[in-house]
Amino acid sequence: MASFLSASEENWFAEQADIWFDTFKGNIVVHKEPIKTIKITNSNQLFGYGQAGQTNSEQIEYTPRSQSFDAVIKYGSNQDLDIVGDIKAYVTSQNLVSIIVKPNAKEYINKDKTEKIVFDSKSYNTISNGALKSFFSAIYYEYILQEIT
Repeated sequence: MASFLSASEENWFAEQADIWFDTFKGNIVVHKEPIKTIKITNSNQLFGYGQAGQTNSEQIEYTPRSQSFDAVIKYGSNQDLDIVGDIKAYVTSQNLVSIIVKPNAKEYINKDKTEKIVFDSKSYNTISNGALKSFFSAIYYEYILQEIT
């Protein structure tokens, strides 16, 4: 079946979507669950330790993980909603924001546990999965976020 648009027109629309993204993008920081590292030391090796029956000591360290991405941030209205757009997120609260990100940010957000997303000096939780927003060859994903109060 023939396409309504030529390949050059489709490329033009994809380029316009990329220009739109670059024009309105802001910076977000995605914070992941920290990596937990447990160090066990044998106190019998140290002179003067271990006489009271304590043979091993445990030290827990948390290594924070975060990465910065570009995103278009769309602040919504503070009204109650049943279903938000294509994402099918059922929400009945206020302070909703949507972000539109590129595929590399989507992969990072969906991998492991995302603790929070920070921008404009506020923290947010994701309340939806990334919904595909395709403009021919320009691929983006939209998330609905709720402010952490």
